[in-house]
Amino acid sequence: MRRIYLYIISIVLFLSLGFYWTIEKNLKPQLNEVFIQLPSNNLNIPLNIAVIGDTHTEEDEKSYQKFKTVLNKVELIKPDLLLLVGDYTSNPSSVSNFKEHRMKLINIISSYKASPYALVLGNYESWSNPEEWIKQFNLKNVPILENQTKILDINKTKVCIRGLGDYYTNRFKYIDFPKECNNYAKITITHDPAGAFTPNSEGLFISGHTHCGQVSLPFIGPLWAPTEAPKEAYCGLFKKGNKTIFTTSGIGTSIYPIRIGTQSQWDLLKIIF
Repeated sequence: MRRIYLYIISIVLFLSLGFYWTIEKNLKPQLNEVFIQLPSNNLNIPLNIAVIGDTHTEEDEKSYQKFKTVLNKVELIKPDLLLLVGDYTSNPSSVSNFKEHRMKLINIISSYKASPYALVLGNYESWSNPEEWIKQFNLKNVPILENQTKILDINKTKVCIRGLGDYYTNRFKYIDFPKECNNYAKITITHDPAGAFTPNSEGLFISGHTHCGQVSLPFIGPLWAPTEAPKEAYCGLFKKGNKTIFTTSGIGTSIYPIRIGTQSQWDLLKIIF
């Protein structure tokens, strides 16, 4: 009988360690490479685009360093473009000195120099005085896009980046690309992928917000995500009609610091326009 007990305890211990190791591994950011072939518009422009989302950076040096490390890895691969899709801060209610915390995050982002970049706000920024975020980003010359378009020169060609406000916090406002973008590559970034499913939305959308559900089970997929987007758009690449949506799993977590069946990651999108 004692041998049976020891056997059962050994199995439970083994499974517990395996489960713990899996969760720990899932929380360490990994590079995810994705190839995207868009419908031909005769541009034939290849772009390598790095995507970072949902860092949910806490108010401590370890968390700040995690964000810096990911940016350093992006700089090493020298993408043509970096896009950041929101939720840079953790829950504002958990931060004791939010003004200082916000400036640390903005300084981390503004230190990036390897390529052109642009970003949008997420719901956590929208819940913590979004106008102040925009003001401070602008003071640091950080290209924050809130329902507006920026035209960038990349690899001797023009790329139009449209940043739309966060749908989840009612800051989304659909705007058309300027007419001058008709002959350029066009990319839309917005935090919540639900924005890609509003009337008139088309083309390439890059989003975050969902954490790929944070918990995803075999044969079932993500259990839930706080979005009105269809489940097929919770994670990774999804094409429907004239839309191509990429939703990053993101770096961090919210509510509970766990990931089951989903990987903390940043992305390198290899796109042909």
